This record gives sequence, C-alpha cells and structure tokens, in this order.
Amino acid sequence: MEHKLMDCLPWLSISLLMALCLIVPKTAQAEPLPLKYSSADHPTLKWGYNDLNKDGVADTLITTWKSKTVALVFDSGKLPWPEAWEGQDWNAYLNKAFNVGQDPPAMWNPIRAGWGSYTLLVDRDGCGRFDSPTDWYYRSIDLNGDGSPEGEYYHLFPGQGYSNKLHFNLNGERDMSFLDFGSFYYADEQRYYPGGRYIMNVNGSGFFLNSYTTDTRNAWENPIAWYDLNCNGYVDIVMRAADTSDPANGYKGSLGEFEVAWELNKDTGPQRAHSLDMQLTYYNYDGAGLDYTGYSETIPQIIGLKGSEFLSENMAKTRLQPERRYLPYMDGYKIGTDFKGWKGVFLLFDEDNDDNRWEEMFAIYEPWVPYADKIGDRFERDENFKGEGKLYVGKFDGRIHLFHSEFSIWQVDYLGLYKGSVDRTATAEGPVPPAGLRYPQVKYTDTNGNGYIDRIVYSTVEFGNEATTEQVERTVDLPAFADQDHPNPDVCATIDPRVNTRPNGWNISKWKGKPLTPQSFRGTSIKAGYDKISDLYGDVCDHLWSDAMMLYKLAKRFKLNRSESLDQGLKTSYTKQELADLKVLEIPKGYSRHLKAKTRREKYDNGYWLKEKVFADILSHSGLDRFRLEKYY
Repeated sequence: MEHKLMDCLPWLSISLLMALCLIVPKTAQAEPLPLKYSSADHPTLKWGYNDLNKDGVADTLITTWKSKTVALVFDSGKLPWPEAWEGQDWNAYLNKAFNVGQDPPAMWNPIRAGWGSYTLLVDRDGCGRFDSPTDWYYRSIDLNGDGSPEGEYYHLFPGQGYSNKLHFNLNGERDMSFLDFGSFYYADEQRYYPGGRYIMNVNGSGFFLNSYTTDTRNAWENPIAWYDLNCNGYVDIVMRAADTSDPANGYKGSLGEFEVAWELNKDTGPQRAHSLDMQLTYYNYDGAGLDYTGYSETIPQIIGLKGSEFLSENMAKTRLQPERRYLPYMDGYKIGTDFKGWKGVFLLFDEDNDDNRWEEMFAIYEPWVPYADKIGDRFERDENFKGEGKLYVGKFDGRIHLFHSEFSIWQVDYLGLYKGSVDRTATAEGPVPPAGLRYPQVKYTDTNGNGYIDRIVYSTVEFGNEATTEQVERTVDLPAFADQDHPNPDVCATIDPRVNTRPNGWNISKWKGKPLTPQSFRGTSIKAGYDKISDLYGDVCDHLWSDAMMLYKLAKRFKLNRSESLDQGLKTSYTKQELADLKVLEIPKGYSRHLKAKTRREKYDNGYWLKEKVFADILSHSGLDRFRLEKYY
C-alpha cells in the first residue's frame, strides 16, 4: 500500500509524510569529530546544515548516526526538510527512514519518497573524512524526478578493497539492494521472504554491475540482468556477463563468461517468486573473450551534487567515474550468443525443478561449484565449441540436449530432496547430500563424434566419490538399432538459440525512469531468445506427455501396467535430519503419481517418468522381443 500511495501522489509534501510517519523531538547532540578537509577551495563544514554548492541554500546535513559521523548530500541543491528541523534527533529519524532493526528487513520507506537523488557518506573508521577505503558510500539515483530512486550505487564491502555495485530497477518497484544501514554493510543477498521473493531486488526487470577495482569503467559482472517480459512481477530470463580477469590488475575488458538462464515451466507466482530451468554458459577463461569495452555509456547521475566532490577526493576514481562499459541490457543476448570466439559452452538443465536464482544454475563440474545443486541437475559440456551452442531434442528421451557435447551427465534426485547450494545450508532448503549417499546417475556419450548422444549408461554412484564407485546397471547403444529405414538413429534436427534481430540501442543514459512494459521488449533479442527456447520447451513437454499417455493406454489395454500402484503412499517429504542420515536415494517403482499433467512441468516430468516406468513394465512381460521393443521405443 505504501508503494501505491507514493506512485499515485509523487508530489505529496514530505512535511505531511513526516507528520504521518514520525514525530521526533529536538534534542541536544554531541559534537562530532573534527572533519579533516584542509583545502581552501572546500566549503567550511559545520555541524548540521551546510551549503556545498554555495548558492545560499542548504543542501547537506552533517550529523551523527549510529555513533558515526555522516553526511547526507542532496542533488536537488536543497534539503527535503524545513529549517526548523535542523536541531532534531537525526539518529532516531534516520533509523526510522532506513528501517534500521526491522525484521524481516524492508528496503524502502516512504519517509525517503521526496529525497530524490542523494549521497550518504559515513565515516566508519572515525578518521574525520568520508573517503577512506573503510568508509561507507551510498548513492540513490532518481532518474524521473518523482523523488524516489530507480538506481543505487554503493560500496559493497568497506575495507575489503574497491568493491562497488551499480544497481538499477526498471519496473517501478522502490525496493532496491539488501543493505544493512544499521552496520553500513552489504547484507545477505540470498535471504528471501516466504514464497521465495528475494529481499535483494532481483525481481521483475533490472540489472547491476559489480566491480572490485578502482577503475569502475570495466566490471566483473557487467551486467547481471533480469527480465520480466510480460511485466507480471516475476523473472522470465536472466543474462550474466562476467570479466573473469584478475581485478588486482584491472579488468581486461573482455568476457570470460556469458550466461543465459530461462524460466521455462511458467510456474512462478506468489508461492514461487523465482525459478530458472535451463542455462547456457559460454566461456573463454584463458584466451581473449568477448570485448565489451565498445559498449560504453556515460551516466552523469553517478557523480552527484556539483560542489560535493571533495568529500570523495581520495576515492574519486571509484565514486565519481560516470562511464560504464557493459553488455547492453536489451541487445546483450544477441551480442553474447553471436560471438564466435568462445572456447566452450555448458548446458545445465534443472531436472528436479529446485533451482531459483542464477547462482544455483551451475554444475559441480563448473568453476562455481560451491553454488551448484550437488545432485538433481543434468550437465552437458561442449569443450571445443564445435556446436556453437546449438541444441537438439534427443530421439531416445525427448529432452533438450547440447549439440557436440563431449561430456554429459545427469545426477538423479527423483524427488528433488537435496537443494545443495552452499548458501542454503542455514535455510529450510538444506542440507547438502551426506557423503557416501548412493544415488542414480545417467551418463551420455557421443561415441562417433557426430555431435549427438548415442550411448546412455545407467548406474549408481556414491556422493563425493562418483568416479570410483560407479556400478553400471544398463547400457544402451543407439547405433545397435540402426536399420535400412533409420541408418542414423542418433541424428536429430538442431535448434540455434541465436536470433535475427536488429540492435535496440536501449541504455540507462537514454532511460527516463519510466517503468518498462511488455511493449518495451518488443523486437528485442532478449525477447526473441526467450520465445525461441520457451516455444521449443513447450513442444518438448507436449510430446513427452502425449507419447507417455499413448504408451500407458496401450499397456493398460493389455494389462501390462502391473507396477502402476506401487508408488501409492510413497514418502516424498523428509526432515533435514532425515536427509542428512539418508543412505540410499532410489527411483521407486510405480507411476500412479505420474498419471495427470496440466502444467508444463507436470507434462515434462510426469511424461518422462511415466514412459520409463511403463516401458519397464512392458519389458518385464515374458515372451516379448526386448530388442525389438527397445528399438521402437
């Protein structure tokens, strides 16, 4: 309700708001430590209200907050409070305005709705200046002049090098980054409200740039971008570009990673605010990756009030650099997927449907292994980029696979019991699988090098020792089923994720702060890329389900569905302690739980398992030609 009130009445008097939200008395305050700015060109700083741009109107407040000397500098050139408030209890006021101590945390408070663009500087180390490496720096950026921010720029981890983040929210929400204004530090960005809505605003549409160097023109993550294409409040697709060079020597200006993750099941909503289902990761960790330095723009709002620059003079390169180089928000998908210089590409598919943000869309075979779901995902790797990221739907299982993958594996978590990510161990989603847990594994191999999987090996392994504990249960070689009519039973049509769109040219320096709409994405590469893979997945789901029901009806007609009811009463929910103590993770017999499907996810998951289990029932019938049945299957 607060957000709607402010959106409807952006010009509402801040005095009226304060009368409604907070009444604080004037109290005597102790003098802060002397501020050590010695240049004659600097304004004389004093306790309370200051005029830094020397126009005769106060634009800056210097006070004490949380026992730290702080400065609030307003880009409008005037303070958002009446003169009579100068001597009030600013500590209590700022605690209220920034929701200090509120739990669960909230990142927005309508008290700040009229502040516009401003800078908050905190002398965290008590040295008398605001520009030590350990000091806190925060910029609120209001692009459309409604008094509330669309962007933020801040130091991420004070005292740990030059860490900073530039964050823009593009869909009108006022919640922004998850920052702890009680300690002036970056909070746990993985924390979320019930239903999986992250407190860190990665909801809807937006992006951030993440850097750990004094030269902020280039960045490590540039950007991580999320897109709500139909503007329903939930993310449809995520793009991440990363300069993986050593920040100690400055980012080199080329991408080592480029990732796109799709939400394909269309199962986001109030009870599941985030979900990602498939990701392609393009990489070139050792060579010259995609040069992004040509995609440059100047964002003048980063600098702040003219006349206040001296407050950051020792950190000017970090705080006052308006140029940024990063893959464009709307065009980055095409630029990244079109690039020919990648050394390899990964496919990750969330088979157990438990991955949410992009941090979880990694496999244990990738550099970001701590964040990976330890079991449950299917991972495929084209180590030489022979397939250029192309995909195909396998004839043997009806699923999406990576063309020219040399290494492909699925570590099966049938019920999706283990989430596995390192930053989930303290939540209800943990724990990671216990060492020695036996579970099913499927390996896929392209033995003839034509780009398509032709050997499937089903086995069981122990978690943490998969390579040395594999016990093979069944091997299927597709070439064995070749005949005159089907000489290449492994070969399939390929699907190229690249799209043929024109550059959109959208960037922040052109944006006026108006929330994006579905029309904003029309004709863009990110929309075309999403639609292409989403449509493919929709076809996969429909075919899996129709094939499964056809096979089931046939088995039922001839009374070959003997195992159907064996999964009735199946235990599907476990406590964290039960999961930590589990010794064996099996695929149970029976398929009554797979006989209905309305959603995409149900068609995909139930279609696959119903086919597999019904066919096992059919094969168990004596007198049938197993080879002939497998060939047609």
